[in-house]
Amino acid sequence: MNFFMWAVVPCKKLEFAKRRLAPILSAGERRCLVSAMLSDVLDVLTKISVLSGVAVISSDPNLADLARSFGVRCCLSDSDAGLSAALTLASGLLSNDGAKGILAVPGDLPLLAPGDVMRALEAVAASPAVALAPDNNNQGTNLLAMTPLGAIPYLFGGLSFQAHIAAARTSGIEPMVIQTEGLGLDIDTAEDLILFARERSPTRTFSYITETGIRDRLLLDSANAPLEARAGGE
Repeated sequence: MNFFMWAVVPCKKLEFAKRRLAPILSAGERRCLVSAMLSDVLDVLTKISVLSGVAVISSDPNLADLARSFGVRCCLSDSDAGLSAALTLASGLLSNDGAKGILAVPGDLPLLAPGDVMRALEAVAASPAVALAPDNNNQGTNLLAMTPLGAIPYLFGGLSFQAHIAAARTSGIEPMVIQTEGLGLDIDTAEDLILFARERSPTRTFSYITETGIRDRLLLDSANAPLEARAGGE
């Protein structure tokens, strides 16, 4: 299977990333977490031999350096205008280089597995086709693959999962929905990170939160929370 398919990972600037984790992580911890998660995603994508290439698009030069350390292409954007704008820009650049399809995944899926990616690629092998994966709440989109490029618009943000399904059907394409543990858990909130921390995994992200003591801190806080809630209610 080789049909000029590129994987693209859009990333916000480190200073803007994961602000919803600010109540439990310092700015420095959030930056390191983002880098670890992106490394986990790139570890997987760079091992998928049927991909024509992997690209990271970001306005952050530090993330560009990280991308280059994996030997992947870096597309620098001028601003953090959102995932959809970043992916539209990347699609245009890659189309000029002969890309016929795209697999878009965010950089905050530390449990992403090669099998998740292969299922999506197989689903869009016969163009036109769309495959997508929801988050654990069936609201956001944690993977979007399509052939050809531009088969549907990028509609990330808010309830994007249903929006992408509707866009595919409007274009006459019945999308393939893929649901796995690795695709469902994107780390956006304290609850997401605690859920991730509870199960050991051979990931850079798990190693980071373990070696820095973040994991122990999170699990202790989550264990004490019900007791504190009961005490506060008496």
